[in-house]
Amino acid sequence: MPDYQKTKVACYLGFVTQAISANFAPLLFLKFHNDYDISLGNIALISTFFFFTQLLVDLFCAKFVDRIGYRVCIVTSEICAAAGLVGLAFLPDLLPNPFTGIIVSVICCGEWIDRSSLQSYHRSMPV
Repeated sequence: MPDYQKTKVACYLGFVTQAISANFAPLLFLKFHNDYDISLGNIALISTFFFFTQLLVDLFCAKFVDRIGYRVCIVTSEICAAAGLVGLAFLPDLLPNPFTGIIVSVICCGEWIDRSSLQSYHRSMPV
């Protein structure tokens, strides 16, 4: 019987990464407002873009995850989350419009993989 210990650890780390990605940008809303003069209406759009991205990805990836493989999806998810978090640190200062940099980073963090597929994969493994 195969040992799924590494896969379980990867799934747990994926859950932690997703939690950080979902909660990091909202912690910085006041900083975005003060440092970049982003209006409160646009601040509200940051979360909207994040969760809308999640919904779209959940909708489309549920069909594709079985075709391309769980491992590819999990690795891609981690890479996108890391790129989004790093982008959140640098893109607002590099781009002419800081709001655009924040939105691009938040969309990248917005779970490019179906979270329910990760959870169902984890549940299907023997304990």
